[in-house]
Amino acid sequence: MNIKLTAVVTGITMAVSLFSIADAAAYTANSKISSFDLVTQTAAITPLSLQFFCAQNKSECAGGGRGQVTMSPNLMAVLKQINGHVNRTITPERDTADIWELNPTSGDCEDYVLSKRSALIRQGVSAGALRIAYTHTRRGEPHAVLVVRTSQGDYVLDNLTNSIKTLRASGYNIRTMSSPNPTRWTAG
Repeated sequence: MNIKLTAVVTGITMAVSLFSIADAAAYTANSKISSFDLVTQTAAITPLSLQFFCAQNKSECAGGGRGQVTMSPNLMAVLKQINGHVNRTITPERDTADIWELNPTSGDCEDYVLSKRSALIRQGVSAGALRIAYTHTRRGEPHAVLVVRTSQGDYVLDNLTNSIKTLRASGYNIRTMSSPNPTRWTAG
């Protein structure tokens, strides 16, 4: 098949699938099943630089484990210690090429996120509860943070502050975020 025909067939298949899902949801909603909740998540493309990083560092990109950890004073102490340590260890520097690195001496927000994620996993925090998230700073600049899913809500580890804040208190609006598997992403 040529490329144009393949694109048309793919488009038609996707349209039919969407209409089928909508019809099923409408049918189920009208059938008086009280426990039915329609949850949708929009897939997002995994950042290309993360794909390259994971190809070279497979063990750093493993997911798995619980998707949420129990918040405790000990966990908060670990989050504060690692956030502060990584923030002090890496000197902020804009990338000339978007290359994600683990524990560099200087780097940008993604490098901080990878380093914090790795350190938390080494401290026993479930990889499945750690999410890489993209947002924008108050000045409108693209920015990455590490989100920790806990029993008391999502907490943000950010290289712009040593404070650990809930996602709501951080003021960030998440644009895209990794799933429990860091190589799979969802929008907003």
